[in-house]
Amino acid sequence: MNAKGEVNFELIQQGDLLPELQIKMERETYFAYNRLIKNMNPLHSDKSYANRLGYRDIVVAGVYTFSFIPKMIEDWAGAAAKVSGIEIKYGDPIYLGETITQQARVTKKSSAGGKKLIECEVLVRDHAGALLTSAIVVVDFS
Repeated sequence: MNAKGEVNFELIQQGDLLPELQIKMERETYFAYNRLIKNMNPLHSDKSYANRLGYRDIVVAGVYTFSFIPKMIEDWAGAAAKVSGIEIKYGDPIYLGETITQQARVTKKSSAGGKKLIECEVLVRDHAGALLTSAIVVVDFS
């Protein structure tokens, strides 16, 4: 990191691990988010409805959990970099009240044509370590 707390592209190596991020899916925050975006899907707000569909609790919307992935990358990289692409794969649902853990590592680094890019693999797991979501994030340090 440099004096501004930003990651130096030149020092990044394939295999580097990013700081882990844990996020609790808190009811009050999540419901405030749903009100803000006008999410009317009962799967994301009504436990009995979710149970009737076979889920054990309210399912947290993927768009909400997605938002923590670029946040993790940008918190690590600082203002020197910008997320320029994300490919995400959702697996098992993330439930209200759960604490998820995001782990990331640098899988690729390239520098050509004035572009300085890295790719990071992000894995999102539940408290038992089960994989819930995975993503490949492209970060531009140009």
